[in-house]
Amino acid sequence: MPKVRQKSLESHEIKQLVYRLQSIGQQFWYQHWHESMALPDKLTLDDHESVVRYLLLRALLNQQGDTGRVRKLVSRLLANLGPQLLYEPMEVAKQFDEVLTIFRQVGGEKGAEIYRVGALGGIKPLSLFLYRFAAFTFFVCRLQYKLCQIVEEKLKQGIKDLWVFFRDDPILEGGWVGNDPKAARMLTNWLAWMFSEVWNKIKVNLTETLMIVDGHVGKVFCRTGVMEEVSYESGRPFIILAKEMRSNIEILVKSIPQVAPMFVDEGAFQVAMNWCFEAKPNCQECPLQDICLAGRGSSDHLRWSAYQKFGSVPR
Repeated sequence: MPKVRQKSLESHEIKQLVYRLQSIGQQFWYQHWHESMALPDKLTLDDHESVVRYLLLRALLNQQGDTGRVRKLVSRLLANLGPQLLYEPMEVAKQFDEVLTIFRQVGGEKGAEIYRVGALGGIKPLSLFLYRFAAFTFFVCRLQYKLCQIVEEKLKQGIKDLWVFFRDDPILEGGWVGNDPKAARMLTNWLAWMFSEVWNKIKVNLTETLMIVDGHVGKVFCRTGVMEEVSYESGRPFIILAKEMRSNIEILVKSIPQVAPMFVDEGAFQVAMNWCFEAKPNCQECPLQDICLAGRGSSDHLRWSAYQKFGSVPR
């Protein structure tokens, strides 16, 4: 894993930039959290248990997938199969032909419109879907208490306890990607938000939330000059390794007072989606332009890319 050191912002500038990212992310999240989680209109928010189970399935299936297609897939599965999908998935497995029909309707015959074949090292999209659906099924069948109750008890101990529970569960572990899966972090933030800000069941300190740091978020932290040391892929010196920098980025963000990491992460993602494009970043209109080193014209910071091919790869 090669690394390179680059010119970085001054410490006071880093703090200023992080606060600005938080403001962008917080504004977006308060306006669009329901849409970001892709909660179906027919799934009432008062049904806490169903919402928690739905979000778990959504997070599991979302990994390495096209977010728009995954949203459509999970929503359509729920619409066609009803509560049985969330509460009796083993019964659903007995009529799995219907599940596969929906999968192919949304993702094409081989599912390549949901999971891109070329990015998966030869693993078939259907194989990914099957083992993630199986992880959800076996996890739900093993539950001895309401998942909503388990989540609430974990959150009382702290957000980290909930994250570790999802990350290290012996069944769910088979459905996640990597040792520190982004999807488990995303799910933890979602549930912290729901229990604290939507349902008011337990007050959660959002400064304890997690950074997801996908390629787009990592790219923004590198291009702006927040990161002095950048990890990149061997043989592809302009493509960052976000997962290798996640810990350092999260530690840096959490060191700044009164910062909610989930909002900073969302803010960086929104900057990447709306201004800090892969090929032709729109620095002139970017809200970070006056403080970002790339926005000031430093070519060293414009070169960093999130993925091999230019283009948007949403969460």
